Amino acid sequence: MKKLLVEKSEGIAELIDRMLAVQDDEILLVIPKHAALAKSASNFRLLKREADSAEKRVMVESPDETVVSLAEENGLDIYRPAAEKPKSAPEGGTEVSDIVLKAEEHTDVGRRRKRGASIRLTVHEEREEEPESSEGAAEEAEEEAPEEHGANRNFFSERFFKSRTAPIEPLPDEEEESASRNNDEERGSGGGALKWIIGAVAVLAIAFYLTTSVFGHAKVTINFTKTPWSYQANFIADKNASAIDPTTNLIPAQVFTTDKNITQVFPATGQSGTVGVKAQGTITIYNTYGPAQDLVASTRFVTPDGKIFRLANDVTVPAKPGSITAPVVADQPGPAYNMGPVPKLTIPGFQKIPAKYAGFYGTIASGTTGGFIGTRPTATAADIANAKSKTTAILQADLQSGLAASYPNNFKILDGAMTTQITKIVVSTSTDASGNFSVFGDATLSAIGFDEAAFKAYLLSVAQSTEASSTFSSLTVSYGSVHADFAKGQVSFALTAQGALEPIFSPADFAASIAGKSIADARSTVAALPQLSNGTISVWPVWLWNMPGDAGKIQVVSN
Repeated sequence: MKKLLVEKSEGIAELIDRMLAVQDDEILLVIPKHAALAKSASNFRLLKREADSAEKRVMVESPDETVVSLAEENGLDIYRPAAEKPKSAPEGGTEVSDIVLKAEEHTDVGRRRKRGASIRLTVHEEREEEPESSEGAAEEAEEEAPEEHGANRNFFSERFFKSRTAPIEPLPDEEEESASRNNDEERGSGGGALKWIIGAVAVLAIAFYLTTSVFGHAKVTINFTKTPWSYQANFIADKNASAIDPTTNLIPAQVFTTDKNITQVFPATGQSGTVGVKAQGTITIYNTYGPAQDLVASTRFVTPDGKIFRLANDVTVPAKPGSITAPVVADQPGPAYNMGPVPKLTIPGFQKIPAKYAGFYGTIASGTTGGFIGTRPTATAADIANAKSKTTAILQADLQSGLAASYPNNFKILDGAMTTQITKIVVSTSTDASGNFSVFGDATLSAIGFDEAAFKAYLLSVAQSTEASSTFSSLTVSYGSVHADFAKGQVSFALTAQGALEPIFSPADFAASIAGKSIADARSTVAALPQLSNGTISVWPVWLWNMPGDAGKIQVVSN
């Protein structure tokens, strides 16, 4: 039989690998105290299973009773060596341990080893009168062992002594073993039911915990007593004021301005007649001469083939090297002035100064269009008046929508504190090929506004002078008698305010103050609120006895 010494830290997988590598069919495992294998009974079950699968008989020897107990419980044979000689033994005396198998066990050890049955061994100690060598004992055991035991006989002749005085402890027979197995199965069935009950209770406990701790929430509804409040006064919003003056009711104001210009096209309804229309285009004027140069409207520019175009407006050409674009109109009506790009036009007025004449020139990159002589509808006086009125209305609407986007949302511009100034309306009565004429308009909008949010905060301070620790639950303000002085940047108005006051209350802070409290304590906290009209607390699930510990799971509604 092969002896394997097991290390204290050796794991079951490593031990099984070593066991399977041994060629012998019988193996003795020597396991020390406090070995890692003793930490779990499953290690010995695995050991037994692998030994049976490999058709190896495994015995265990250990001074550790825990190891011995676990090995026996899992069907492994226990090897108990001869006891040590007592100190009181006479000199020359010999103490031996006789360990033998029961006869029926010895003859059927292979069969029992196959089906995992454990073999009980009985240790008997006695003092022999005369020392006997292990070789003699082995020969004696070998002589008495039946021949049909084969390998088992050799094993016991080498390792054990036959019993001399004490009887052998009997093993249970097959019926007793069967009954024992049946009892184990019944206990296993009862244990399975118990495990099922424990599992069900655990699931219910987890569900209860999740419902209570994770999904539990509460809602607190609080209604305060409202105190009516009203106020009337006259105010002046002034652009020169820096703060609200309660003694004069002067509040800061700001003046907002915006500009807009548009060109609108309208159909001419007058009787058709012969008309001449001059071509138009855009010229870029370059200065390669020197200082900046002013050019008046109607300044001539000449093309290489002698056609003349004139500036439509006054311009100033920047100093060298500078350039500017400006509209030009043909000197004569007709389609002859409808031209493609012109690379260079000169200024005849500078011919007396050659360097200046060469240093100033123009380029028409996109050509000119619109030149016409023929019959077209003409614009009547009614057409022109209607076109001016519509252009003005369009300008005002565009300016107002543009103004709304130009000042902060918290500012208030009262009706009557806004004005639009039309700075230019120019009508071109010449009709195009479709019989339309054009109107150019330019306008400026001015408005005086004040910070309404800051103004309402001032009204709250007025209310708190009589109702301390209160805030508006509602507030409605109306403005009347509005008069604006745009030159001074002022607007005066009459104010009428009506509202309701309630105690200052923070739902978030209140939720934090009752988080984790018992329902009874939370109710007491609600009842202690000043000017309380009524309040309710609802929780889910209904069996909650405390408010959620997380304030985020408490919804507080104040009405």
